[in-house]
Amino acid sequence: MQAHSRRSNKKLIMLLAVFILPILTSTFLFYFHTHFNFKTTNHGVLVKQPVDVEYLYAAMQDGTEKKWRVLYVDKGICDAACEKTGYQLHQIQKALGKEGGRVHVILMGGQYTQLEKLQQALVQQTQGAFLVTNKIYLVDPLGNLFMYYPSDTNPMNVLKDLKKVLEVSQIG
Repeated sequence: MQAHSRRSNKKLIMLLAVFILPILTSTFLFYFHTHFNFKTTNHGVLVKQPVDVEYLYAAMQDGTEKKWRVLYVDKGICDAACEKTGYQLHQIQKALGKEGGRVHVILMGGQYTQLEKLQQALVQQTQGAFLVTNKIYLVDPLGNLFMYYPSDTNPMNVLKDLKKVLEVSQIG
């Protein structure tokens, strides 16, 4: 009789462990995730808190469309480096295939007066100096800037991140 009760106790403990251990582990990781260095798979820099930037392109013809945007902000007049980056971004859009219709590439000059608001918002988030120009930004269909890259980044990194975002997105 005792052998049967020991086996049933072991089964009960194993059954409880199978159901309770994942809940305890996930709760622990949720509250203490900052103590671990989990590797992320994104190539760009995630903005800590998304910044609403819909005002930047609301006056443009695509202001009402709900599309993902790749926004490139250049320092001024578009030189050869700016043209190269613009070309690469349009190639990224084409490389997305049928998903490319969900993405709109916008090239913007640094003299654009609305960039001052963006500059202030990003300086507050980074708690220091932040140069808005010469960067590639990813903006969701709701107008939230959530990731950026330096202008000299490998275009394949932007493509990989865009593919991931479009794959899991239900909007845009």
